[in-house]
Amino acid sequence: MLYVHKFISGWLLPPGGIIVMLFLLCGYCFKKRSRLRYPLTAVTVTLYLFSILPVAGMLMQGLEKQYVPPALEKIIGKTDAVVVLGGGAVRDVPDISGREALSAVSMNRLITGVRLQKRLDIPIIISGGQVFADSGTEATVAEKVLLELSVPPQQIFTDTEARNTTENAVNVAALCREQQWQKIVLVTSAFHMPRSVLDFADKGLDIVPFPCDYQLSGKMQLSIFSFMPQGFALELSAMALKEYLGLLALKIL
Repeated sequence: MLYVHKFISGWLLPPGGIIVMLFLLCGYCFKKRSRLRYPLTAVTVTLYLFSILPVAGMLMQGLEKQYVPPALEKIIGKTDAVVVLGGGAVRDVPDISGREALSAVSMNRLITGVRLQKRLDIPIIISGGQVFADSGTEATVAEKVLLELSVPPQQIFTDTEARNTTENAVNVAALCREQQWQKIVLVTSAFHMPRSVLDFADKGLDIVPFPCDYQLSGKMQLSIFSFMPQGFALELSAMALKEYLGLLALKIL
């Protein structure tokens, strides 16, 4: 009964319900021989494909598997700082330390960063500013969390101005030059790491990529439900496509 419920709800709730209605509309257009039948079918099929896990997983894992975290024993004593890239924050929401909170992506990155900071015993840089008027300043919120996790204040450095990955790289590189740091451990989501490495490539720093915040298991187990439209899969596809477009822009411009 559980699986029957999942099957029915999967085709009723968005995006499944929307795709069903679009396919019905396609059938109507073909019956009426409308000139819209082929473009509408193309749009519907594209939406369906981006909404299923096999396609979303292929796109996402194409990014997530490009870098593998190094063994800690290989970098202990050989790096100058841990750099954590922000992934969003929200304002005017209840939190232990006030009315701002990190997004799930940001918190995943930060927790990995603080674990590395404690293992490697080196400074940690948090890079992330306020992107929109209703979003929080990521580095400021993250600093509060680090202090509550007993990271020494003198080990915490923040960049509160960066609004995107390119600005992350520019601002972090400037801070590292000030502190005379050369080799950094770069922490960000695995799907975001390829674009981040490319942004940091020409900034005069030695980068040790340390991906985290994986969105999918290393080996996906496909079933009939994997081919049903899911909001989660559509979100993964959108995240992955954004990264591929970003990589293309960096390579062209």
